[in-house]
Amino acid sequence: MSVAAVFPELAPYRGRTTRLHPRPGRPGRHDSHVGGSMLWPYGEPWPICREPHRRGSERAERFIADPPEVPAVLREHELPEPCVLHPEEVDTYPWAEDGTLPDSLIALIDAWDDAQVAEHGPDAPCYQYDLSIPPGWRVGGFPSWASTGPMHIGCGTCATPMQLLLTAEGSEMDGGSHSWVPLEDRDPALRGMASIRGGRSVARPTRLRFGRDRDLHVFTCPADPRHTPRWVLS
Repeated sequence: MSVAAVFPELAPYRGRTTRLHPRPGRPGRHDSHVGGSMLWPYGEPWPICREPHRRGSERAERFIADPPEVPAVLREHELPEPCVLHPEEVDTYPWAEDGTLPDSLIALIDAWDDAQVAEHGPDAPCYQYDLSIPPGWRVGGFPSWASTGPMHIGCGTCATPMQLLLTAEGSEMDGGSHSWVPLEDRDPALRGMASIRGGRSVARPTRLRFGRDRDLHVFTCPADPRHTPRWVLS
């Protein structure tokens, strides 16, 4: 479904997002990847966590000078499965809620969503999940605000509105994002989760989970990249 054909008024708000499409594999150090080994600057110490931890999590308090061979984590969803990335550029559009778009355009989108439900029932396409922002790991584009509602993200140093750099998400696809599932990963005769081919390795390739299946957004300051980035769960 073409967003421009349904909502030509959205053309000025179109953005580009690079979907990373992680897939479990054996990435080399020079490959674009999530998890696994990585190149590290010579002489720079490996980062360590100095934050206090609740009793029973002593394994997460180890001080290490070299990359750990054994994961210093307690839960599977805290360590990513090594995945190779398969980038794809797509058009995306802002989340439609509370001032992210003009009120008149949000009203138009809401009316279209209601009409789709009336015609097609609960499996009807909707703007937020089928047309605007893809699920999964992605670079640039627009943040999704399903859990929190839209938030203003300002730089803590200079108060400049920050830009989205990266979004990390536990699920690459789910029953509510049918239109974003790659053609090779879905059965066109089915809908929802039943249509996804490949099981968990396709739907949740990294195994990571952020809170209760929320998105982790990393924002940076466009005025000065040396300013501290912000991490936001939504």
